[in-house]
Amino acid sequence: MSILSGILASGRFRAHTLLTVLPVLLLLLVIALAAGAPAGTRGTEAEAKALLDKAAGFLHQNGAAAAPEAFGRRDGAFIDRDLYPTLIDRDGTMVAHGWTPALNGASVLDLKDVDGRSFIREALALAAEQGAGAVSYKWTDPLSGQIAPKTMHVRRIDLEGAPYLLSVGVYR
Repeated sequence: MSILSGILASGRFRAHTLLTVLPVLLLLLVIALAAGAPAGTRGTEAEAKALLDKAAGFLHQNGAAAAPEAFGRRDGAFIDRDLYPTLIDRDGTMVAHGWTPALNGASVLDLKDVDGRSFIREALALAAEQGAGAVSYKWTDPLSGQIAPKTMHVRRIDLEGAPYLLSVGVYR
């Protein structure tokens, strides 16, 4: 006699009780496994740099005017979990924001993180002086809604004779 049939025969459990409890236990197991594997929900440094390359290739083929629609599509090629590109002109105006298209057309030049760091000014200067690099700051993580450390990989990109700042950030 199996343990289960022994328990059922003893009257300590009834079949309908077991059938009620079993789905709940399975649901808890699924939740526990999902909570224990957040790494797949986050982009990596390498993936951020690859997305930066992909966005640069797109911009060289299609120009800055195509960026807002292409970058802002949630089901498109430029949003990958918490990774998304941004394109900012030399004056600090957001041309295209992958996660928050409502920022398109707004000046972000004086935007600061929670510590008061002018990370957009820093990124524009870095791209102008060195062509590429990384700027670290603290920002709201779109997946958790919490303030988190972020590194923005930046690159100067010249389109239609004008310099732009192209970036993809990765939360750490």
